Amino acid sequence: SKDYLDAVWGVSAQPASAVPALYDKESIMQFSNGRPSLAFGPEYEVFDNERRIARLPGPPYQFMDRVVEVDHPKFVLQKGGWIEAHYDVPPQEWYFAANRQTSMAYCILLEAALQPCGWLAAYAGSALRSQQDVKFRNLGGTARLIKEVFPHAGTMRMRVRMTDVNEAGGMIIENFDMQVYLGDELIYDGTTYFGFFSAQALAKQVGVRDAAERTYTPTPSEWQNFTPVSIPVVHPMTPEDNLVTPAPSANMPG
Repeated sequence: SKDYLDAVWGVSAQPASAVPALYDKESIMQFSNGRPSLAFGPEYEVFDNERRIARLPGPPYQFMDRVVEVDHPKFVLQKGGWIEAHYDVPPQEWYFAANRQTSMAYCILLEAALQPCGWLAAYAGSALRSQQDVKFRNLGGTARLIKEVFPHAGTMRMRVRMTDVNEAGGMIIENFDMQVYLGDELIYDGTTYFGFFSAQALAKQVGVRDAAERTYTPTPSEWQNFTPVSIPVVHPMTPEDNLVTPAPSANMPG
């Protein structure tokens, strides 16, 4: 039956949220591409022109449409309650074709879960803790994929909360819980942590230790015997690319 197939393949659309937005798409776009003060208030006016602030990615890599719940004190950097953001999955969006299969690429789902963490970090006033511009880096985490997302999934609900904050030497480390729902069904969850660092602190990072000693150099005979590999061009190459290279047809048995 259709209901059975929908349950198996997860294609039933979840309706768009009827919950009013506390922060709408325009506000989110101001944070990513515009004036942060129009997203969070006059406290952030200094970042409109004078100083730089860590921002959300803009389109086509932005996966938040609105914030509908905030249970965290504004401009207070402490562990607190949940916020909830929504993303209306466009059935024809570029990443479905780019993934070469019918489900949402994992990198998109991961980014959709992480972006509300960045929004909450800004809402909590992280950038206001330093007189220096700071950069925002994801440092790690764990996650569990419970169910894939398909083109007609409807609205994804992303819920995150700040679970710990540590400040030292001009650096801030923030830990988060994150959950993603389709309707009331949990499809993805995990934990992650981010850091705010000054440019000077990042410049002192050593990167991969002993990289030069661990780099492999092929021998002359290996260079002589290697076989070049040609990587085909597969469309779409960019989100703006309207071409789609047909997938190879499956060979049927017999």
